[in-house]
Amino acid sequence: MMSAKTIAGWIGIVLGGVACFSVPGVRLLGEPPPTEIAPQSTASNLRPAHASAERALLDKYCVTCHNQRLLTAGLTLEKLNVEDVAKDAEVWEKVVRKVKTGAMPPSRVPRPDPAALSGFVSSLETALDRAAAAHPEPGRIAIHRLNQSEYTNAIRDLLALDINGRSLLGIDDAGEDGFDNMADDLSVSPSLVERYVAAARKISR
Repeated sequence: MMSAKTIAGWIGIVLGGVACFSVPGVRLLGEPPPTEIAPQSTASNLRPAHASAERALLDKYCVTCHNQRLLTAGLTLEKLNVEDVAKDAEVWEKVVRKVKTGAMPPSRVPRPDPAALSGFVSSLETALDRAAAAHPEPGRIAIHRLNQSEYTNAIRDLLALDINGRSLLGIDDAGEDGFDNMADDLSVSPSLVERYVAAARKISR
């Protein structure tokens, strides 16, 4: 006959096996209830609240005119992603300029309150600045030569000679904004290089 100690040992083994191979959903007597696992957050739950507010503002005050059907001013904001401004940075920069100057929404249509409009612009500017810092676009580096006025002043400052830069180099064409010192407008043609070389020879003599 087995002793009480042996019987207790066998009971412990059996109960241990039951605990290891227990049926899911079935809780033994005295077993604590299972800990509930919180559901994982979905992408919609992680969406920033301000992005939804900006989308709502666009849909209410902007998309009524700037949609796929009307294409007012050739612009549609209907399907642009306000959460990814880097994808259409040029369009969003145009939106910021128009809203910031008060041109949009027009005065004849309903407009959001100034605080909401200011927050909208500030949020877009912050997102655009962040995107520009992450992916800078320096553009094309143009050769910046001296125009005839700058060349005249440089010769006077360096050599104490007064020259007629216009007669030596010719007149520089002004750009679209009226400035003649913009690198994009100061092209270097072969004939202009010859004039600069001839001016340098004359000045050096």
